[in-house]
Order: sequence, then C-alpha cells, then structure tokens
Amino acid sequence: MNFLYNTLQSSIEERLETPHLLLRPYEEGDEQEFLQLVQENTKALNPAFSTRVVAIRVLEDARIQLAQLRTDWDNRKQFEFGVWQKANHNYIGNITLKNIERSVPKAEVALYFTSWPDTMALALEALTAVVTFAFESLKLNRVYIRCTPANACYAALAESCGFVKEGVLRSDFRGADSEELLDLSYYGMIREDYEQATQQLKETNSEEVV
Repeated sequence: MNFLYNTLQSSIEERLETPHLLLRPYEEGDEQEFLQLVQENTKALNPAFSTRVVAIRVLEDARIQLAQLRTDWDNRKQFEFGVWQKANHNYIGNITLKNIERSVPKAEVALYFTSWPDTMALALEALTAVVTFAFESLKLNRVYIRCTPANACYAALAESCGFVKEGVLRSDFRGADSEELLDLSYYGMIREDYEQATQQLKETNSEEVV
C-alpha cells in the first residue's frame, strides 16, 4: 500500500470546482463521452497519450478503463479527473496526477483537452485547480509536466501556471505505436514556488479590495 494511502485522511475532496469548470473522478455512465473524446482527438493525443488511443477502441474498452481509474483513485495510486464545463455540461478534457513517488512525495501532471487551442484558458483553469489539490489535499512537495516537441503547446500552458522549465532529456520517450525516440522537456513546480505564488495572489487581492 503506498505512502499517500497511509498518510492521507480516509476521505479527500473529489470534486473540484472553478468559476467555469467541474472536475471529478469518472463514474459509471461517463464511458460514451470518454470514448468519443479519445476517438475525435486521436491525432492530438499522439504521441503523449498513444497508449490510451491504442487501448480505447470500443465502448467496452472505455468502461474497463474507467473502472480501473476508479480503483486507482480509491487506492491512491493516481488521481484522474474528467473536466466538464458548468454552463453546458460539456465534457472537454482530462487531467491526471500520476507516477506518484512517495519518497519525495511528487507526482506528474498529464492532461489533454478537446478543441485545442480554443480551450487553453479552460485548461489553465483546470490545471490551476489540480495543482492546488496536489499541494493542499495530497500534501505533495513537487509536481511536474513532461512535454514532447509535438505537444509543446502544453509547455506554454505549464509556464502560464507557474511551472519552471527544468531541462530536456534527449531521446527519452517512445509512443505506443512508434519506433521514433522523442525528447522530453520537463517543467516543475515545488512547494516553495506554490506557496510564494499563493501569497502573492493574496496580497494582490488584498490591495485590490483596499
């Protein structure tokens, strides 16, 4: 049983709300939307999410995947959120805290959104909420994002959220259906970064009120 399961309270907040979005774990009944988004965004999901593209072909695949995600959540193995717009209840994306390493503790953030880049502002809203969840609810000390050259647009998103580019690992990633080795750029945020940004925001808001 992992570190987070042993150290977190038995119940943690599962539903995250922002001004425009609802983020929550997947439930039974979400499989059709989940499948449709994957199928309609296959090109955009490669190469970073090529494993998911290969695995999710039909509705039953989606059901199996969502059941596994629920199990992973309950076991504190990873925390995967579906993202819905509040105004129209449209399912627009997915954001995950995965590869949790208990010794730090730290986790990788992985995400994808439909209709990119039109949804970039909403993706930033979702990413900000999950970063807060990571540091406040999960008590992580570090979160990071990895980007291939093909999804460099998410690098800009990471920097907009306060992540710092930490370096590039050359030929460090291969997609599920490719022989090509790709570079990976790493963007990280540590607890000190998060707390400093949070304090600055509080001070800004306080000045605006005055």
